[in-house]
Amino acid sequence: MMAKFHDPRAAALAQQIDQINTIGWESACDLALQNHAIQGGLSPVETVLRFDMFLTRSKDTADKRQAIWAEQLSQGISGIEWYSVEYGGMTVELPRLCEELMLLPGDKEILMQSKPVALDFLAHWNMVFKLWRYNRETESRWFSCRWSQFYAEYISREWLELWAEDEVYQIELKDGTLLDKPTFAINACCCWGNPLAIHRTTAYSDSGSSWFQWNNFTPWR
Repeated sequence: MMAKFHDPRAAALAQQIDQINTIGWESACDLALQNHAIQGGLSPVETVLRFDMFLTRSKDTADKRQAIWAEQLSQGISGIEWYSVEYGGMTVELPRLCEELMLLPGDKEILMQSKPVALDFLAHWNMVFKLWRYNRETESRWFSCRWSQFYAEYISREWLELWAEDEVYQIELKDGTLLDKPTFAINACCCWGNPLAIHRTTAYSDSGSSWFQWNNFTPWR
């Protein structure tokens, strides 16, 4: 199900940012391909000029994004979008910060107020599936977890982000026949700090997230 914006006016701004990013990316790729095609054939002056062109296009892209964000802030347009997580006939609708937009005062409170809704959804599937927690500092990365451990993290953090995975893989048995093996996982990140920075490792520990997964298999990542 597609996400919908907390403020309908945000849809047009997000689309403009997406177009600006796409054009900027394509422009950077074009320059890289041109350089690759004539690699070794450029004089030092031509190399500097091409690098200056890249910097100019990058700055132009950044300036255009800043103009859209300034418009968003001046008009008080929320950066929150609502998305749905669905499995087994159960659906939960939750807010998150749109990747293309900025955070407005009051947006974080919307995120935080959604915690109990996310918790009810997770508590239902906790009765059915195994629970794991991700730890990038350990060799195995994933370790078995209890609901009480998740709940302690839930209480201490500010909001949750959820997503579901539902796929079917084919495995080959010893006799050569193929067997469909459905795999299912609900992922939850307990987030805190600045919603604009939670996915940047450099922002830890002021901002970040802890990752939990309910599934019917043993995580390999």
